[in-house]
Amino acid sequence: MNLTKKEYSSLELVYVSRTAEFRRKDGFLLKKYIYSNPLVKSKFDYLLFFPHIDGSGELLDELFIGEFFQGIVTKEFKDAVPFSKGKEFSITEKIKACLDINRQLSMLHSYNMCFNDMHIDNLLIDKSGGHLIDFDEIDYFGGSSYSSKYRLVNSNGNIFSDSFKVDLYKSMICYLSLFYNIDLEKLLKYNGILNVSVVPYLFENTSIGELVSSATKNMFTNDKELVPNIKDFLPFILDEERFNYDLDKIKKKVKR
Repeated sequence: MNLTKKEYSSLELVYVSRTAEFRRKDGFLLKKYIYSNPLVKSKFDYLLFFPHIDGSGELLDELFIGEFFQGIVTKEFKDAVPFSKGKEFSITEKIKACLDINRQLSMLHSYNMCFNDMHIDNLLIDKSGGHLIDFDEIDYFGGSSYSSKYRLVNSNGNIFSDSFKVDLYKSMICYLSLFYNIDLEKLLKYNGILNVSVVPYLFENTSIGELVSSATKNMFTNDKELVPNIKDFLPFILDEERFNYDLDKIKKKVKR
């Protein structure tokens, strides 16, 4: 998308962050970077070679203001809220949102790229489903510039930052946060690192306890198995009596 400075300035200003400003145009969100990053642009150029990841907030076009690259154009999800604020959605709507994002993340991985910034505010939910947004930290599998955002640490102090496995594990943390209306990320985060040793304790003696414990253990081993697929959790999430029993146990531990 090519705009003059005057055209760009006339657009509605939606939000200004530490690193970018956002304006709205015809159902699209224009993200203008405050600090230009050629490395991010090169990764976006790579991603543009592939089919769009339907339902996500990936870039749809590059934003040029005058003659210069200034940012990206993405789809705007005007009525969506982050998973951290998705309490009022039904369990069916929550499941649909998580399955949508699981599909979007899998598609990104199939392009040989990591998301690298999987946290609860980058996952949106609305009545149409789920949306993975903010692709600025994407990286190639095996790349050396992994994001340090929300790395994982266990009780032994071992830090894990392999992006592919962290993408999957942190998506599980976000899904469970949405299902149980508990911001697990906020609960576990300390100095930008998630202490995941607490996770198996929170879900101990619940229906999904074994799945969560196995996923956490596998993050810090050489096992080829990564984390359970979101579909593995659904029989327990959909069993209302079992779900409410688990929820009561989890919330009691969170309040301690």
